[in-house]
Amino acid sequence: MQVSNYSRLFKLYPGERRWLILSLGLNVVVASATLAIPALSAELINNGIIAKNFEYCTNIGFFMLIAALIAGICQVANSAIAVWAAEITSHYLRTQLFAKIQSLSSGNIDRFRSSDLQVRLTTDAQNVKTAMLQSVNYLLQAPLLLIGSIIITHFMAPSLTWIMIVILLFFFILLIIYFRIVEPAFSRKQQQIDRVNKALKETLTGIRVVKAFVRQKFEIAKFENATEDLRIAACVPQNVMAYLIPTMFAITILGFAAIYYTGGVQVLEGTGLSIGDVTSVAQYILILMMPLLIIAIVLPFITQANSSLTRIFEILDSVPEISNPVNPAQLDPSRLKGRVVFENVSLNYRNARGDLEGEVLKNINLVAEPGETIGLLGATGSGKTSLISLIPRFYDVTRGRVTIDGTDVRSIPLDVLRSIVSVCLQESVLFSGTIRDNIKFGTPDLTDDDMLAASIAADADNFVKNIPEEYDGKIARRGSNFSGGQKQRLAISRALAQKPKILILDDSTSACDVATEAQIQDEIVKIMATTTKFIVAQRISSVLTADKIILLDNATIVATGTHSELLASNSLYREIYESQLGEGLKRGGDNS
Repeated sequence: MQVSNYSRLFKLYPGERRWLILSLGLNVVVASATLAIPALSAELINNGIIAKNFEYCTNIGFFMLIAALIAGICQVANSAIAVWAAEITSHYLRTQLFAKIQSLSSGNIDRFRSSDLQVRLTTDAQNVKTAMLQSVNYLLQAPLLLIGSIIITHFMAPSLTWIMIVILLFFFILLIIYFRIVEPAFSRKQQQIDRVNKALKETLTGIRVVKAFVRQKFEIAKFENATEDLRIAACVPQNVMAYLIPTMFAITILGFAAIYYTGGVQVLEGTGLSIGDVTSVAQYILILMMPLLIIAIVLPFITQANSSLTRIFEILDSVPEISNPVNPAQLDPSRLKGRVVFENVSLNYRNARGDLEGEVLKNINLVAEPGETIGLLGATGSGKTSLISLIPRFYDVTRGRVTIDGTDVRSIPLDVLRSIVSVCLQESVLFSGTIRDNIKFGTPDLTDDDMLAASIAADADNFVKNIPEEYDGKIARRGSNFSGGQKQRLAISRALAQKPKILILDDSTSACDVATEAQIQDEIVKIMATTTKFIVAQRISSVLTADKIILLDNATIVATGTHSELLASNSLYREIYESQLGEGLKRGGDNS
């Protein structure tokens, strides 16, 4: 077990460790009171019952009652602290994990599946919470009861101490075997939970596709396989526990037999050992078993939590690939013009191990003047999205540099950079709330007039005003109550509302018809005449009117020019144009 995980965990409680110290004090009191009861019991038998001294029995019985009450009250108080510690631990872990995920770069997120991150935020945090509850409640008592039982037995009945030590030795051997089997089993269990969550999320997200292709039986079988593997992995620690506890009880019963036999013989032989001493030592065997049984019960939670903590700290220890510059450039965003230059840019993504893979962009050189519209065209996988992702620093270049008005984007503070670069991604992501909240997402202080202007430019106002609540209309989770085209138009409105110096539209009108797309582009040109615009497109019709069209193929720029220039000079562009628009439209395009 990685003790360092738990030492790190306890550092999460600055200013509140006094409650854990109080818990330790309460556990000392509970253990002391519990250990006192068998010793008082020996006195009760030896000097009260055997001596037939009723008054002595009453006095000792009163002290035993007080000890039991003290132990009970302190245990209740400690349980309250345990609940607090468990809840605040899960709160800290979830908030820190969520904040860390927000700080990670796109490259970091690519290497952690969303379903995996979800499990770490929920199941893993819950595992740590349960372990904390059990540990604070019971585990701190275990060593106190263990050591106390042996010490008191040694002074009370030295001749019986060896039996306690043998029992303890057997218990420790059992726990070591248990631990060596269970810890890797819990790691495998968490991996299978990830697999189940991945299968569940994929199927639920794509449920319409599953139904459309009548693949329900296939998905059910795949999910059953994942859950069966989880069942097998989860059964291993449970089965070990099922054998462990009965074995510990059997050893305890054998210990009772050994104590009563050996102690009884010594009492009859007159060695100085009394009946009360033998009975008390037998009770201490039960107390000796208590901490070990507590360990056996709590250990699975601790072991499982250790695996969860390893996974949680893996996220918390991740270093964002993109960070703010150490010596940031001093820029006034209002004075920037939006001139973007790619200078000998190459880009490699990293694999799960963090090693660089093959180049997705090779020696890119490109200049976008302020106010220009740059169209990026090419086959899937040619590097279009990778190229525009370098401008807002979703990724950093492997070689070369990207500059805005002559300043390397890596020298610009991220909040400044992303305030002047507005991105509308290929997948339109909307958040639960109102239409107004979503359009104002990047600019909370946006006026209603500016919001309306952005909505009109994106052709979103046409359908929003038909909603009874208009801009206060509700958006369901992931925008499920809107069509694909409507979601895209709302996402474009959000991008335009930021009034950026550089606007990036990554195939963001793919769900709109050609007429709507043309109308949106015309409006964007009108209201953002001075903004540098990058339009990534699959359809050639999306970039026909661009000031400059960049044609990418196999991670490199193969041609640059206007529509008419490329149509006349580049066979690949001409082939794309003819395949998409046909001969009739081609002639119309030539005339234009």
